[in-house]
Amino acid sequence: MRRNVFAVAALASLVSASPLQKRQSIDFAAYAAQPTLPDVAPPVGAVSATAISYDPTAVASSAAADITTALSVSAVVQKRVVAPSSCTSNPTGTGPTASPDTPSSFLSYSAFTGAATNAATSVGYANVLTNGVGSLQDSTYMTYKMLSSYNPLACAEFCQTNQGCNTFNVCE
Repeated sequence: MRRNVFAVAALASLVSASPLQKRQSIDFAAYAAQPTLPDVAPPVGAVSATAISYDPTAVASSAAADITTALSVSAVVQKRVVAPSSCTSNPTGTGPTASPDTPSSFLSYSAFTGAATNAATSVGYANVLTNGVGSLQDSTYMTYKMLSSYNPLACAEFCQTNQGCNTFNVCE
């Protein structure tokens, strides 16, 4: 067995060294035409040292002056105040309303809880949150649509009409 391995290895080396194989062609003229670069070496002999002066007090004073200038400039920039009348609110919903119309009544309203708990999951989507106290949102939020009833199937149809929409929330 060992002899066979050595025989195969010897045969392979002879075949690879065969003069019948095509050799790489190296363009020696192009190599010779390349310019010779000069040798670059550090200077030899006496080199005079340059003295560098550093005054930490002057540097700190200069930095403090720059910071003071920057702070006085940024103090001019003020937070934008938006008048309440310029904001638009969402239209009023068409569904039933909890009485009294307060956040706690809204959260405990049985009509909403029942609709959310018994809603069918749309084909092609997965139910991630049922009867939650909030909604899921990511950086790809696109739009919203007001419906006349709690209808996840209608939300799925609306989502499918918007290119790039792959998730939706149904809110009361």
